[in-house]
Amino acid sequence: MSTTTKHNTVLDRVTSELVVIPWRDPIVERVGFDACGDYVELFWLSTLGPTATWLLRRLAVTVVNNPDGFAIDLAATAASLGLGYESGRANPFARAVQRLVMFGLAQPVGDRLAIRSVVPPLAMKQLARLPEHLQRAHAQWAESDPELALVEGYSGGRTVNQPTTSDSPLAS
Repeated sequence: MSTTTKHNTVLDRVTSELVVIPWRDPIVERVGFDACGDYVELFWLSTLGPTATWLLRRLAVTVVNNPDGFAIDLAATAASLGLGYESGRANPFARAVQRLVMFGLAQPVGDRLAIRSVVPPLAMKQLARLPEHLQRAHAQWAESDPELALVEGYSGGRTVNQPTTSDSPLAS
């Protein structure tokens, strides 16, 4: 049995500050989607969860504006997302970072964290786990109809007919 400690997350190697750098991937940057765009909100959100999605967006915006990298105060960043922070892995902020790593949207680089500002399309396995209306919306998006996909995705797959003036209870 080894006596060395195995570091499983980048947060195990830092104390109060984490350096975030851009993750450059020419293929994903060519076919992917802005981390702050509608694709992430509609399709990645149910896979990542809200905390990891907000963290992705926060870090992506900052890395675009600071291409040489930047340091974040872990407690302050967690608080800005409405989370508490304690060192280690047993807190919502650390779990959000780990989800970004698990789904390939961030990766540890030594004691730094590389973050994507452009995210890849969902994998087939992830698409299969989306609710049906989001699967339909994704198919519409893939068929180059993002506008219709947004309606489908945000409405839960149902649209409501607008009342005519004679049907409106406000008409008199």
